[in-house]
Amino acid sequence: MRRFVLTVLLLAGAGVSSLALDRQAFTVTRYQLEVQIDRTTHVMGVTGKITLRNDSKIAQQNVALQVSSSLAWNSLTLDDKPLQWLGENYTSDIDHTGSLSEAIVTLPKAVPPANSVTLDIQYGGTITPDGTRLTRMGAPDEVAARNDWDQISDGFTAVRGLGYVVWYPVAIEAVSMSEGNTVFDAIAAWKERHQHSEFDARIIVLGASTESLCIALNTTVSSCGESRESTETQAGAKLKEFSNTITLNGLQEIVPAFAMANYQSLDRPTISLLHLPEDTQLARDYALAAEANDPLLHDWLGEPGQPARIVQLSDSNANPYQSGAILFTPLREAPTPTLQLLLMPTQVAARFHSPHAWIQEGMERFMQTVLVDYRSGRKAALDFLDEYREPLVQAEAAAHPKSEAASKQATQASEADNTLLNTNDELYLRGKGSFVMWMLRDMVGDTAMQKALAAYHPGANKDPSYLQRLVQTSSKRDLEWFFDDWVYRDRGLPDFHVEAVYARPLLSEAKSFLVTATIENRGRAGAEVPVLLQTPSGEKVMRVVAKAGEKGSGRIEVPVAPNKAVVNDGSVPEASAPGSNVFDVPPPAKE
Repeated sequence: MRRFVLTVLLLAGAGVSSLALDRQAFTVTRYQLEVQIDRTTHVMGVTGKITLRNDSKIAQQNVALQVSSSLAWNSLTLDDKPLQWLGENYTSDIDHTGSLSEAIVTLPKAVPPANSVTLDIQYGGTITPDGTRLTRMGAPDEVAARNDWDQISDGFTAVRGLGYVVWYPVAIEAVSMSEGNTVFDAIAAWKERHQHSEFDARIIVLGASTESLCIALNTTVSSCGESRESTETQAGAKLKEFSNTITLNGLQEIVPAFAMANYQSLDRPTISLLHLPEDTQLARDYALAAEANDPLLHDWLGEPGQPARIVQLSDSNANPYQSGAILFTPLREAPTPTLQLLLMPTQVAARFHSPHAWIQEGMERFMQTVLVDYRSGRKAALDFLDEYREPLVQAEAAAHPKSEAASKQATQASEADNTLLNTNDELYLRGKGSFVMWMLRDMVGDTAMQKALAAYHPGANKDPSYLQRLVQTSSKRDLEWFFDDWVYRDRGLPDFHVEAVYARPLLSEAKSFLVTATIENRGRAGAEVPVLLQTPSGEKVMRVVAKAGEKGSGRIEVPVAPNKAVVNDGSVPEASAPGSNVFDVPPPAKE
């Protein structure tokens, strides 16, 4: 009863309930944290300071601070004076436990807009594998464990940040993985708010005198075997203190993460691997696979600004996790081509960086597709692209329904809200983004595409049309219509239909035929689509630009009259299935 009364009084003193609290009011502009790790007990203890700026339009006296529900708030002070705060669980899938430990803090006085306050904080608890947010949605235990593998333990420690384990304070409204893309949207919005925030966190762990721990970070180089003076336990055992510091000036792209184990390092000019001692041969296999990608990457993206980095996960069943040019992954026995595909996105990130997510993620998957093309041919590459086609078709169909009334309303919302420039959906960023890159390659050719990418500088990419201008300059083509339909707006997909294909014999000594194809595009997005002409002596390809709601024609000279025409080989995602537009070409008229 006494605790209940105290809770009521705290809420009354705050003058606000958690339901009315503005969790977006404050932005953490600076983190200064010291993180103590006790591997034996799975414990993380955090002390430090956070500076919060009131970014709302009114004075604010209440602050929400959230960490993982497996951690507990111990102390919150301002100017060495304890603050009033109410701790409660807050259900949210932003953390692997499916819940957050939230402290609703009452400040001594309201903070005016644009003003800041610095709090001393202390919290801690255990971090063990937890897939609650997935299992309560019906996911099998083993599936949840493969995704949410974060833990602190004697043999191996790996802790990702926001979206997996909230080990540093945040303030985000509740989100659920069962409600579509809300978790990714919330993370993206938080990153946008904190794009200029400073983050410093010193990771400290004690190890035995015989250990040579590596603390791997996704922000700076790893610290391997570095330690301070030895200490002694009560039992007389000697210990060493290992540490490394995460330092970030801006949290827009990297979510701070770390791992630690008795790693060994395998360093090559373009790849660096931290691996467990027993997996040296697997690490060599991965290094060889990465180096096999180097010639292709050099042709398309030049030399890396830094080596791609691989950090081994101890659980062989864990799903890999990429963070920029760093890949946390188990090392598994696999054929070299499989390893090449796995490593390609991380290697791309080491050589190419864009502030636009669709360009970065689209480029990473595009280069995987180019690798398949170089290795196994165009059909295999299009099969690889096709993994995203059907989900993309379904998503675009939902965004652009066929009924006229629903279509008008949905189209207006989709064109503005789900473009490649502002979406957080991986289906669009990685799937549609890679299709866009591939279509550009088909339209302008390898040389022009490579020239545009060589001229790309992330610091100069200050407006959405930057990439368009580079490709236009290198190819001498007007691509405004293409970028407008596929990047700047979400207008859905093309819908190609063959209006006519006919062959006419040419008057020349060598018998040949001029084939003309007219393609109607009933969709809302235009594209340059391949038309495959099948003849008794083989296949010829012509390309036709069919803009949205219009007809396009193309002509090509062939030595033998075609008998069939197939519109689209799968390189352009469209509303109808690739290959469904098959047209029987009538025999050419006799002259």
